[in-house]
Amino acid sequence: MVKISLPTGTLTALLLISSLTVPLYASDAVSAGGTNLAAAEMGGRIVAFSGQAVDENGKVMPEWQVTNLIDGKHVLGNYTPADSYGWSSQHAPSEESPEWIVLAFAQDQTRLLRRIVIDPATDDPLFIGRWVRDVELQISTTTPEGPYKTVGRFLVVNRPIQQHFDFLPVEARYVRLVITSNHGSDKCVEMGEVAIYEAIVGDSALDDVIVRLENLLQELKQLRDFKLYQQEQKTLEEVTTSPAPPAEESEAQQEQ
Repeated sequence: MVKISLPTGTLTALLLISSLTVPLYASDAVSAGGTNLAAAEMGGRIVAFSGQAVDENGKVMPEWQVTNLIDGKHVLGNYTPADSYGWSSQHAPSEESPEWIVLAFAQDQTRLLRRIVIDPATDDPLFIGRWVRDVELQISTTTPEGPYKTVGRFLVVNRPIQQHFDFLPVEARYVRLVITSNHGSDKCVEMGEVAIYEAIVGDSALDDVIVRLENLLQELKQLRDFKLYQQEQKTLEEVTTSPAPPAEESEAQQEQ
């Protein structure tokens, strides 16, 4: 049996959960707002990133620079803004060497988030496989360097449409997008626009409790999975480690 040490306050929260007679679904109590908090015009900014496209002289290519992700300019059909093709990395991403972007909101405020919208379309055609595919969404409430925790993993389909991804409401000061794959290209990964929307919580106090308990339950699940992983690793080590030979047998072998 795996013993799990619960964080401070968890027992009280679990007792509160057991006393509630309503379903604990954050989606029932929370919706996404209509303002893109990541937009440059709203004070959003990109504070760090893994890389962006450069020309043969090593100079950044403005039409492919990382700030294009939040400038509000979309590639639509045959139309491409003259100065904003989207963002392109310098290298293709992988699990071992992902591309990443860190976003902040106006005045580095902490906001309660609910939704991210990704538009993968860039000036390059979709069939060459450069558009973004696998994205991990991470948040930090402290500094751009973290620590970060993962709140969602999303698959962006290879189509020129804005794709909405909802997650449990979570407070964040910085948002990091970790990109681990594109749709097949070995050159780079590209993305058109990123939008992030705030969570709008219902007016009642019960709605607020539901949201907070949903977040707590999610953290408990992550803790459980981590503890189980540790136990599995320990068991694997015990099974695969060869037992030391008995002392008498060792002495006899030495005499021979």
